Amino acid sequence: MDAIAILRNRAAAATASLVDTVRKLDGVDLVRPVAPGTSPLGLTLWHVPRAQDWLVQGSVRGVTEVAEDFQDGLPDPERYGFGTGLSREQAEAAAAAVDPERLVAYAVAVRDEVDAWLAQLTEEDLDAVPPFAVRQASRASYSTPEALLDVASLDGLTTGVLLLRPATTHVFRHLGEVDALLAIARASQTSA
Repeated sequence: MDAIAILRNRAAAATASLVDTVRKLDGVDLVRPVAPGTSPLGLTLWHVPRAQDWLVQGSVRGVTEVAEDFQDGLPDPERYGFGTGLSREQAEAAAAAVDPERLVAYAVAVRDEVDAWLAQLTEEDLDAVPPFAVRQASRASYSTPEALLDVASLDGLTTGVLLLRPATTHVFRHLGEVDALLAIARASQTSA
């Protein structure tokens, strides 16, 4: 399997996992954090496709993000960026704006856009270094000190490394986090 095929597979798998998780959210509070020091589940679930969209469309390709077509039923990217560097209040407000069905539609649209783009790449394209820092300035919400701190290590990385780190590994870490927090949330519901 070549590198492009692996990246396409991982992007599809992340979306499939997210969709499966969202379908199992019955009765789970998406706004209040499940455990101290964690983000609300709604924010984390939204962050998964947002991180992919922000990274691939905005930071690597320099094109309009899929989020522009999903203004209703999801947090506003102008206000909440891609879900990083937010205060507790902002995180809860963003989580409250997540409609699960709209989230699924957004995640699938991001997956489809990313997959179509990946299908056109060559392995040599993975060695290109996009102007990450310049593109990070495309939205004020991406350029807050808190958001910039979270992405400071990404400038100067190749497209391939960016696709492996924030667009793949990072989102799978969050999906694992959501699985663990959902188990805690369900256990709390059962014991209540």
